[in-house]
Amino acid sequence: MTCIGGSLKRIFTILSILFFSVLSAPADELKKITILQTADIHSRTGTDVLPGIRQLASALDSERKKAGGAGKCLLIDCGDVLQGSFAGSSSSGAVGLNFLNDLKYDAWIPGNHDFDFGTARFLEIMKESYSPIIAANLYMDGKRLSVPWKILVKDGVRIAVIGMTSPGLDRWHWGRSSYGIVASDISGPLDKIIPQVMESNCDMIILAVHQGLFQIDKDDLNLNMIAKKYPQIDIVLGAHSHQGAPGEITGISSWYVQAQPYCSSYSLIRAEVDTIKHKTVKIESMLVGVPQSGPASFKFSTKMENLLSSTFQESRKEVVILKNEITADQLNKMTAESYFMASPKAVSTLLIPQERIVNPGKFTEEDLYWTFPFEDTVCTIELTDGELQGILDEAAKLKDETKIEFIKNDRRPVSGNRNTVVLSSYLLAGAGGRIKTLADFAKNPDCKATDTGLAIRDAFRGYLKRNSAAR
Repeated sequence: MTCIGGSLKRIFTILSILFFSVLSAPADELKKITILQTADIHSRTGTDVLPGIRQLASALDSERKKAGGAGKCLLIDCGDVLQGSFAGSSSSGAVGLNFLNDLKYDAWIPGNHDFDFGTARFLEIMKESYSPIIAANLYMDGKRLSVPWKILVKDGVRIAVIGMTSPGLDRWHWGRSSYGIVASDISGPLDKIIPQVMESNCDMIILAVHQGLFQIDKDDLNLNMIAKKYPQIDIVLGAHSHQGAPGEITGISSWYVQAQPYCSSYSLIRAEVDTIKHKTVKIESMLVGVPQSGPASFKFSTKMENLLSSTFQESRKEVVILKNEITADQLNKMTAESYFMASPKAVSTLLIPQERIVNPGKFTEEDLYWTFPFEDTVCTIELTDGELQGILDEAAKLKDETKIEFIKNDRRPVSGNRNTVVLSSYLLAGAGGRIKTLADFAKNPDCKATDTGLAIRDAFRGYLKRNSAAR
């Protein structure tokens, strides 16, 4: 196996080439294939200075042609393609889905944000996807939602692709729209899958997962530890952390690659494979930057073009005209007021404060989206003073930059043992695993956690239109 990297890895490269060459077929008898990987595209449509799905599609199409066409090139996406832009949100993921379909991806591993539009919508997308959805750890009502792994053949090379979505989806999603879907750890399913894959006479094994390399310390979730446990894996393709990796050793001899987010780059992997001995002999990889702007050569389908046109028109629509600038502090207070409007019984709110400043003038639907860029809903929970203080104490100990702001509703006095607190579905789920006590309270029947079903974006839009300062 050849590894591209720093000086120490170059030493490993030379030794690996010599070692594997002795045991493998002559170089002219080896099969050469290309693997292209994308991750965390988030349906970005680009700007004058930033690339989007048009530029990315053209770059991928060109690279695939250089490789000899789709028959010699494997194209994989590792998740978070549906949500993350106005176009993605307003189309309920249709823009990202049609991107995958138009490019004819060989495999798609969904990420946590690909479930943001709810269980029903994700099931619709599964039916509409031309690309095989591969996720070994994704279950609904105790049954797998998709194939756990799949053999994909490119120029006679049998490639086993094992897919894994983000473990623990309930750390991000809570409420009526997300019931039923569960994502387990990664290591557990692999215990059963790896023996099956080894019996398939595949020539290469790829673990494609929506997770970064060192994000989680637990052995059954940490990709480096998993690669050590399963050295049969040739390539690990990562995502989620938004940290690009052009190629590095993980585990014992597996090779880790991760494309950068937001259409800014894709992973280009070239491999040489001995199909007689069913082994990967050489791997080279790099990240290829996507041109920031300019004409795009790839032609989207009429369906996709119509989607992009309609979402663009929708993004320009006026919500209100703002007379004055809205500071970050004002924005957080206005957000709290919109929560209280949605839940009049709430005596307080918990929210993640923003640092965004909103300029005066025309405030559009796209401006509203970027103010609240996630599909969270307004939820309520009944907490005692002690429970609420415990949540705030846990939040104060967070080591990352996440902060929780507590704001009282001056129009509602505190009364009784439990009082209603209004907050986002993301917070109620535990803020991505950051506030576990809050997630535990949400499971307690005494706390009566409830999803209003009202999107935070819609709540804030309603507040703006009714607020005299926004006229």
